[in-house]
Amino acid sequence: MRSLAIPGRLLPIAPAAMLVLLSVVPAHAAAAELAANYWYVGGDLNIARDKVSTSTPGWAGGSSNNVGLGLRGGYQFSPYVSVEGSLASLGRVVAKNGSANDKFDVNALSVNVVGHLPLTERFSLLGIAGVNYMHGRRSGDLESSNKSQGLISLGVGASYAVTQNWRLRMQYMNYGKLNWKGNDASVKSQAVSLGVDYLFR
Repeated sequence: MRSLAIPGRLLPIAPAAMLVLLSVVPAHAAAAELAANYWYVGGDLNIARDKVSTSTPGWAGGSSNNVGLGLRGGYQFSPYVSVEGSLASLGRVVAKNGSANDKFDVNALSVNVVGHLPLTERFSLLGIAGVNYMHGRRSGDLESSNKSQGLISLGVGASYAVTQNWRLRMQYMNYGKLNWKGNDASVKSQAVSLGVDYLFR
């Protein structure tokens, strides 16, 4: 069997070539990881704070804390940006006039751009901005009506990657103020949520 001979003048080059190869492979892998993009879906448990204000004589506004659910789906374009749609149940708040009630049930359908700031390989801070389609249903002793309005939604949060496909997410969202006709009543909604995302990658 013939052996492969390496010319003596190439021997000093071999270690340098190996070092270059070892440095290029991790850099290429890091670049591939940085360019990763994927779809994801998630769900939240929301604690919403709703506040109703009213200008109707004799009626007093009120506030409430409500537990609800949220769903979302989105696409991660890079480690730094994703776009997502979400649906959140924000609960009920009631204005009162003696024993009479004016009830408001509110939900939000949102489209948001999410900025991700990775602090470690697993932990990132989030900045959220977009538009939401707020829908409210008014019922009770004063009137019954529905109201829908486009509003700006803003939020902040954090995420933690438990595995390659699962991450935890906590966030605060301000959904804005939904005004009824004649500005006789308005409902302001915000929520803190804790949830989980599944990443399709």
